[in-house]
Amino acid sequence: MKRRAMLLGTGGAVLAGTGWVLSRSVPEHRPPPAKRPIVLATGGTRGVYFKYGQAFRDAVQQRLGPVEVRGTDGSQANVQMLVRGAAAFAFSAADAAAGTGPLRAVARLYDDYIHLVVRRDGPINSLMDLRKRRVSLGPPGSGTNLIASRILAPGIDLIPVGLSIDDSVLALERGTIDAFFWSGGLPTPGVTDLAEILPVRLISVPEDAARPLRERFGPSYRVGTIPADTYKGVSPTVTIAVPNLLLTTAATDVAQVRDVTAALFDNAARIARADVPEAAQLDLRTAIFTEPIRLHDGARDYYRSVKAMI
Repeated sequence: MKRRAMLLGTGGAVLAGTGWVLSRSVPEHRPPPAKRPIVLATGGTRGVYFKYGQAFRDAVQQRLGPVEVRGTDGSQANVQMLVRGAAAFAFSAADAAAGTGPLRAVARLYDDYIHLVVRRDGPINSLMDLRKRRVSLGPPGSGTNLIASRILAPGIDLIPVGLSIDDSVLALERGTIDAFFWSGGLPTPGVTDLAEILPVRLISVPEDAARPLRERFGPSYRVGTIPADTYKGVSPTVTIAVPNLLLTTAATDVAQVRDVTAALFDNAARIARADVPEAAQLDLRTAIFTEPIRLHDGARDYYRSVKAMI
């Protein structure tokens, strides 16, 4: 009996040992690694870029995977995020992106219009009236700051302030600035909200101010008009317009860019319904005209597939 027990005990140990080895030899089940989010650089939270980015994320992330919307100071900051690899896609005005080697375009989205916003009951009626006034030119790194500085380059002796669209709206309402520049789509939510609580007007940026910009910096700039009642009580205003682009870099995967381009167009109506009327301006006939930035090969593949270009 003792011998038999020893044998059984030994056998049990061997089986137990074998079982342990077998269990260790079976590969462990591990979930697939989480898909890295697509980082989209946008702008201030009361501007069009940010709302467009949020609506795009909500419309496409089930199809493309997670999308992370980053608020920023605007176009120039977004371009730098792309160059550093901190974002995969970004909104930017065409003038802010010009001359940056690795950038590639996904689509021309809509045009930005230069807003110069003042109190309706104030003394400012023209660019020259900005002399000695506190004026927000937009934060450093923004497309607004770039174009405002170019418009004022001939020399108007003002007191420059570098506020975001969110802070500019609050500062004009509180009277701590006299005017602010803003480059954005129509309508811009922050300006819409301000006009509901404070009578404002827009100051014209006349064609004779636009002409030297085109001559010096290229054809990105054109003369446009902000229509009457885009903002409550505001008359039609002649100003400068500049194309707005969705950008990436040459290094971004061709298939990913093609998928993002397709999702952008397939969801344009849904994005527009999400209180982003600028998305309704997305048009295959004009989206390919992204000068001075070359189209990414993935975007080009998409446009060829839908016969928007040959």
